[in-house]
Amino acid sequence: MKSLRPDRVSHAIHSLYNWALSARSQTAVHLLPLLALLEKKAATQASVVFEEADDFAFWDKYLRLHDGKPKHYFNPVTRTRAEDGYPHSNAATMRKGTFWKSWDAGSSAQVEGAGTTWTLSPEYADIVREKVLTKSGIAHKIPLLDLASLLFRNDEFPNAATSETLLQRFRNQFPQADKDFQTLFQYSPEPAGKLFRDGAPKDQEYEATILGELISEIVPIPSLPGPSASFDDDDPIWTQVQDLLGVGTSGIILTGPPATGKSWYAKNIAARLVDDAAKDIFRVQFHPSYGYEDFVEGYRPDEAKKSGFDIVPKKFLEACTRCAVAKKYVVVVIDEINRGDPARVFGELLTYLESGYRGQEFYLPFSGRPVAIPAKLLIIGTMNPYDRSVAQIDAAFVRRFDHIAIEPSSERVANFLKSGGKFEPADIDHITKWFESAQKLLQVGLGHTFFKDLSDLDRLKLIWQYRIRPTADAILEFSPERRDDFLKSFAALIKRLEGTSEV
Repeated sequence: MKSLRPDRVSHAIHSLYNWALSARSQTAVHLLPLLALLEKKAATQASVVFEEADDFAFWDKYLRLHDGKPKHYFNPVTRTRAEDGYPHSNAATMRKGTFWKSWDAGSSAQVEGAGTTWTLSPEYADIVREKVLTKSGIAHKIPLLDLASLLFRNDEFPNAATSETLLQRFRNQFPQADKDFQTLFQYSPEPAGKLFRDGAPKDQEYEATILGELISEIVPIPSLPGPSASFDDDDPIWTQVQDLLGVGTSGIILTGPPATGKSWYAKNIAARLVDDAAKDIFRVQFHPSYGYEDFVEGYRPDEAKKSGFDIVPKKFLEACTRCAVAKKYVVVVIDEINRGDPARVFGELLTYLESGYRGQEFYLPFSGRPVAIPAKLLIIGTMNPYDRSVAQIDAAFVRRFDHIAIEPSSERVANFLKSGGKFEPADIDHITKWFESAQKLLQVGLGHTFFKDLSDLDRLKLIWQYRIRPTADAILEFSPERRDDFLKSFAALIKRLEGTSEV
């Protein structure tokens, strides 16, 4: 008998997580509710009975943890633990609110004596491909062998097992038409030696492997400040930050076009990592005239000094001092980090910021006193890489930081519009499709937070007139033809929303 290699299961978790980040990360979590329906043969029959118990059966079978800790499930798409009620509350909401009502990829009905029946749309695979897999015009198919390795980790396999064996086991367990399978899944054969080992699965061995790969186990999620969470524990930006903290980061820069929420994320991530937000978060904003004497240490008039000046610590050294008594991280949030001259602002700090030099003493050039950068001091910067008023960023500066891209998200636009409560599903679809086409016209990207708190069409027109259009005018100043196309595309969108379009 053969069994799956634990290191292949470990690799599968990373691959599925990276797939979700490459695809539409906010909707990638819908993969699991879809699999639960496929296992019930919803893609091969006119309708199937699917109840709350079926959700729990699916999660108990494939995604249950038995380590005695709260949150008894794990989500491989986010590499985090899932709430105990996840199979009921979240999965049911995704299936009914998204598959059925928003995407029109399926329908549900109460049948007397039969319970709740489900029917997948004949176009469900194309819809999932568009809503989940396709990002920036590229379809990122689900890696089949990674998914199968995780789902069938506790199974036994014949001695002659190959990657085709895993493929067929998946096709048998989650039946769907060949066309639909090829639309959603990517299968690339692998050598049997990379997939299987001799012997039967060992008790709890795979669970230990999985626990070792969950981000929340590598870097425990800090308790939340205040009465409510700023974002979910499985938010993809937050999980990437935890991943970097787990491997030891010298600093993190959040990059992306304007209005993608970079500063909001920086502020809220910092709040999650510190014990006392009022004392443990230091905020600065770089600009072309900002220098070392503003950031590290500088001169201040002092009549008591013979020279008339005293050398005083600035924000960065104040943060280092705070680390001595802080319980958790101390975070320096730097907005517009690329608008300053790195060599001028950081000086010798660029070397000692690196994780390998943390705690090593060096001497400051002004005061001459020794200082060491503590390991638990974290820099979180924000950067608009498309800002044409900023010179090319110093390569030495770039390589010392980890970069997380925050890209324009049509999923977030749809969520904003849904929360407004006055846009019909068809209108939301029109707006999100226009938003996606706008990315290609602008090329540098249009941020999704322009659409935050939009309640109706009049509000959309207002945001367009005073925020979106001026931004586009600045971006397309030297591209009049693309600018005209952009203006025409929005005018066409308004006609569709108002019902006056001829198309």
